Amino acid sequence: MAVAGSNRSVDGVRNAERKWHDAHYDAHAASAYPESLDDFLNIFVKGQISRFSDGGWSWWGDARREAIDAIGDVRGLRVLDYGCGYGNLGLYLSRNGAQVWGFDLSQPAIEAANQAARRYGLAAEFLEMDAARLSYPDDFFDLVVGFGVLHHVIKYPEADAHLFRVLRSGGRAVFHETLWDNPLINFARRFTSEHSDAGDAHLTEQEILRFCRRFPQVQLEKRHLFYMLKRLAKLPRMEWHAELEPRPLWQALSSLDQQILRLRPLRYFCGEVLVYLEK
Repeated sequence: MAVAGSNRSVDGVRNAERKWHDAHYDAHAASAYPESLDDFLNIFVKGQISRFSDGGWSWWGDARREAIDAIGDVRGLRVLDYGCGYGNLGLYLSRNGAQVWGFDLSQPAIEAANQAARRYGLAAEFLEMDAARLSYPDDFFDLVVGFGVLHHVIKYPEADAHLFRVLRSGGRAVFHETLWDNPLINFARRFTSEHSDAGDAHLTEQEILRFCRRFPQVQLEKRHLFYMLKRLAKLPRMEWHAELEPRPLWQALSSLDQQILRLRPLRYFCGEVLVYLEK
């Protein structure tokens, strides 16, 4: 996706995005990780990959739980945490036996990720890096995984080529993203989206397919229609040792969604997508 309609250069867009994220990550770095690995794992599971309908602390937990289940056993795999932020996902996969590398555009995020890896004694290495200028060797990774990152990198020329280059033949990439094909959902997002300098591109199915065009196998699994109303629900306060409390209303709405979306044409209007790639 080009930076259409903008007078700023690609470097100008990149610098604005880096500045926004540096400020964001720097402001929260001190509280990014608890002292113990057990507490981190507890928080990650509840806050990132537990279904919202089952009491999870994130609107995106349902799809991300599905992605983690699809990835399966990572023991011994070379894994790239793509656009890693604080590196939460990479450290979780490292704890599960993966050899993890990660990159992000933001230096404060990378510093926090490496500090946590050392604190927990996990085999993970994080670097400040641009998705369009990856320095990893060709055909290096068995798995690339990213949550909510394609909508940042898709606008940078060569990011797609580097993603393809660093993944080995037969390797997989798995991403979770939001979709912008539904005008009603897009209208609601006007009240919840980040500042434009955060670098959020409005992903559509066609833009994702264009970004993934080098891959011989591309599978888009669209999720959540009426269940996207969860975005309007207030998220609970993250009490580290609190138990999850199921949400019957959202469980019912999730179940209704699954029934409705058996009608495949309606999936076009979904608000989230899981992207599965194989080289």
